[in-house]
Amino acid sequence: MFRPRASTLWLRLAAPFLLFVVAGSIGIALWLHAAAQRESQTVFATLARTNAEFIRSAKLPANERVAESIGRVLGMDVFFRQSTWDMSLGEGGATDVQKSRELVPAPSGPLAEHAGLLGELVAEQGIVSAGSDYEAIAVPMDKERSLIVVRRVQPAIGFLLKPETLLVLAVFWLFSVGLAWALARGLVRPLRLLAQRLPHIQNDAELLPGAERNDEIGQVARAYLETRAQLRAERVRREQAERLALLGRMATGLAHEIHNPLSAIRMHAQLIDSAVDGEQAAALRDSLPVLLGETAKIEGLVNQWMFLARPAPPQTAPADLAEIVSGVVRALGPQAAHARVEIVSELPAGLRASVDARRISQAVGNIAMNAIQAMPGGGTLTISGWRGDSVRLVFRDTGVGFSPTALAQHAELFFSEKEGGMGIGLSVTAEILKAHHGALVVGNGPDGGAVVTVQLPLLVEKSEIRNPKQISKVCNSKGLSSFTRRKGA
Repeated sequence: MFRPRASTLWLRLAAPFLLFVVAGSIGIALWLHAAAQRESQTVFATLARTNAEFIRSAKLPANERVAESIGRVLGMDVFFRQSTWDMSLGEGGATDVQKSRELVPAPSGPLAEHAGLLGELVAEQGIVSAGSDYEAIAVPMDKERSLIVVRRVQPAIGFLLKPETLLVLAVFWLFSVGLAWALARGLVRPLRLLAQRLPHIQNDAELLPGAERNDEIGQVARAYLETRAQLRAERVRREQAERLALLGRMATGLAHEIHNPLSAIRMHAQLIDSAVDGEQAAALRDSLPVLLGETAKIEGLVNQWMFLARPAPPQTAPADLAEIVSGVVRALGPQAAHARVEIVSELPAGLRASVDARRISQAVGNIAMNAIQAMPGGGTLTISGWRGDSVRLVFRDTGVGFSPTALAQHAELFFSEKEGGMGIGLSVTAEILKAHHGALVVGNGPDGGAVVTVQLPLLVEKSEIRNPKQISKVCNSKGLSSFTRRKGA
């Protein structure tokens, strides 16, 4: 039976949500970092201009000491850039004068490689990146001097890898996982419960959680309940139709089966009625066995149909199976003789079981009648039995045996391969034995002919129980019910 994988649906629901949360949170963190950088740059530019104005108004010298003092206060690198004139002798003794820019103090450390950039930095450029780790701004103080402020910046990847950032993201992601699980569970769990109960919808009588919800899950649950109600109503209608059809077949079959015995009874009754006074006794003597036999046939048919219509539990009591079989053989003697079938009983004495004698007689009669009808040209029906792990009666005939189809469908109601047969004999027999906690086994003998075995639970007599081990063995066997009933009988 196919069972849906709820975990797959959970992943399909939760995975996109979690991916969106992770990507979205990283994107928001980067956007916030960029926004903070822009705000920080505004503050950075304002600080540079403010300090340049302070130095100009205070007329502080643009030397290394002042640059270091302001740098310590700001927590940044501060330089003064001033113009200088370099004089040198050119060719022919001419004097060559060149203007250059000097940084005070001279950049050192990682900033040394950006000295050229800082020397050429002009105010109109605003804030300029100096590599990936620094940014700088130049603010003019007068025509010859400028204040250059350099600060370290944190790249976006560095911001994401900060412990504080990672901790905040981890807490947020953990919360998102819990939320995704709760949302997916709220959807998957009702669907999984519905999928588990769907194969048993016809026999499901429990309430379905979620039917009270006003969302799509509630709609699915209510649709399930409506479908279940419709299936139950349809099953009731189908059972009623099947019952009516069965009753119709039963009535037709019963009328067909009773017609011949009634015709025989009517004929012999007319013979008796039409006999003259001196011949009535002889006619009655000849017709009486036929009348009794045909009446027995009708009684047997009625008993079969009554068992099918209202199967009652067997009224069991210890009985001798040999006596039951002998009674059936005597009743079927005329029919067996007419069909030239010899019935041989090889049942041992004392073969007892706790049974409903009337029902077992009916079952034995059905098996024996089938065997007689299977040998239209005559033959032998041998009935044997023994007592082992169960009590067994074995019926062997010399007919053609069961076909493969009959072996597979012998216990089905209305199945018959005989012309005019109703197919209820072995079906009723199987039900009778099942009610006795026994079984009906059919097969073919190695030399041909059918072999039908009746299995019944053991009947353990009081005299057979000699020690506690035997009592335990009895209690663990199918014969327990029989023993208990006998003990209480």
